[in-house]
Amino acid sequence: MNLQSDVTVTREYGGYLPLELPKGQEYYRGEHVVALNSGRYAIVYALLDGGWERIYLPCYLCRTVETAIRRLAPHVDICYYHIDRQFLPMNVHPKERECILWVNYFGIQPETVIDQMTEIYKGHLILDHTQSFFSVPRDHVYQVYSCRKFFGVCDGSYVIGEGIRKRPLEQHYSSAYFAHLIQSHEHGTNHAYRLNKENEMRLNNCGMGLMSSLTRAILKGTDYFSVRDRRLANMKTLHGILGPYNELQIQALTPAMNYPFLCPDRSLRERLVASRIYVPQLWRETAENEASSQWEKYLSEHLCLLPVDQRYGEADMYTIGQTVLELIKEEQAVYETQFYYTMLSERTYDPAGDRRDRVQDEGTAGVCL
Repeated sequence: MNLQSDVTVTREYGGYLPLELPKGQEYYRGEHVVALNSGRYAIVYALLDGGWERIYLPCYLCRTVETAIRRLAPHVDICYYHIDRQFLPMNVHPKERECILWVNYFGIQPETVIDQMTEIYKGHLILDHTQSFFSVPRDHVYQVYSCRKFFGVCDGSYVIGEGIRKRPLEQHYSSAYFAHLIQSHEHGTNHAYRLNKENEMRLNNCGMGLMSSLTRAILKGTDYFSVRDRRLANMKTLHGILGPYNELQIQALTPAMNYPFLCPDRSLRERLVASRIYVPQLWRETAENEASSQWEKYLSEHLCLLPVDQRYGEADMYTIGQTVLELIKEEQAVYETQFYYTMLSERTYDPAGDRRDRVQDEGTAGVCL
């Protein structure tokens, strides 16, 4: 019997079974989509594809974006602009071969505002939708989306634009950095927080690359419509509780990354973390930057981004909302008590004067002055 064969085996057969994931399709796909390893690199990719020589970045932005641009596009000049109370650019007018990065902060901008920005900066705009994965892509602009902020993956982003060119990039691998996601299932996210930070540092230094095949496989098995609907429902529930106390006037409730809650209580974020409600700060470097406006510093120091993701339901939103309200009331009670004792300590007690004050108060009661 001739055991020789002309068949060439090009894949492995047998052995142990790998991780099995549902098979479907990625939410963003097609010829106008490039899948990369991180949102900051997606911004750089759009910048290079557009051929721009100058970019205007908002002061209220993670500094990793500037770092990535200076490392991968050192020929591009970087300028900064301030945002107004509606999170819109102030006095930015890109010229030929210039562009602007505009962030859809917290994913709460109405579709009409996004359309207006697209029209105003047509041909010069990179839309940062990293906090709003489900925002619809527009024509004539680049848009960037983040996967890590919405799904259980350790890398992943998309850059979308008409006629975008596919640049030759190295394949990115992420399996070695997946441990924090696996451990969180058995021990909770706080247990693996250190590993998560290590993954963040890796993305800072790894450079631009194609999205890992593991991340793509997970995204292909994701129930996007369920995620979208749950996030939107949670946003509505939390806004129903906290809306009257929120200094931000939220015009559109969307299936965004977090619910943005702004209040004068600067210590609220720290006390929420102590209550096991983990909220990030966007962004610490903005508060420390002397060039930042008072509004931008106030956002950095006072804004609390409350979780509304698909892990949670209506009961969880009530727990989070009521905890926020209780902490606000506690802080207000402490402030009123401190104010009362401060006033007492600054006042020299005079019994005769106190009686005179009381008589004068009673004598003027009910009198219109």
